[in-house]
Amino acid sequence: MKTSGTTEVLPLSKKQKVLCNVVMGVLLIAAGIILVLAGTDVIHAAAGKIAAPTVLFAIGIAILFSAVIAKNALSMWISGVIISCGLVSLIEITTVATYAQLYPIYIAAPGIGCIFSVWFAEAKFPQIKGMSFFIVLAGVFAFASSGAAGWGTVGGMLALFVGICVSLYSIGIYLGRKKDNA
Repeated sequence: MKTSGTTEVLPLSKKQKVLCNVVMGVLLIAAGIILVLAGTDVIHAAAGKIAAPTVLFAIGIAILFSAVIAKNALSMWISGVIISCGLVSLIEITTVATYAQLYPIYIAAPGIGCIFSVWFAEAKFPQIKGMSFFIVLAGVFAFASSGAAGWGTVGGMLALFVGICVSLYSIGIYLGRKKDNA
């Protein structure tokens, strides 16, 4: 059965559904064990600090596993977004970087999701456009978060980037209509 034309959803067999659910359960059990061990100080990490990356990675990897089994581009996209958000939390607790420096990864998360989903998407070009847009947008914000440029410069870069995107979109629409009328 076709969805929006960007992916074909393959029906899973009963065994595949059970396998995907078991993998999700096992990963959540593992995350729970890690958090309990941290909470009881068996693992020397604050449970509150490791909760986000632990749970995000467990859920993201479980969705990734099911997406690969189903060859589902949308689930691949979702797993990419969740895993990239888990990565931000992991970097924050394992390095000196703070969320104030890492937030551009959140902005890039939809683009990272597109990188994951491009493998199973029927229409690759929309995925490439999406990943390019969000990764360039995150790159612009990275100038501010790294201290390489002030918000005045970043604001100007954002206006420039959005202006280019709007112009390209408008030209694409015009050329598409012109081709349809020919």
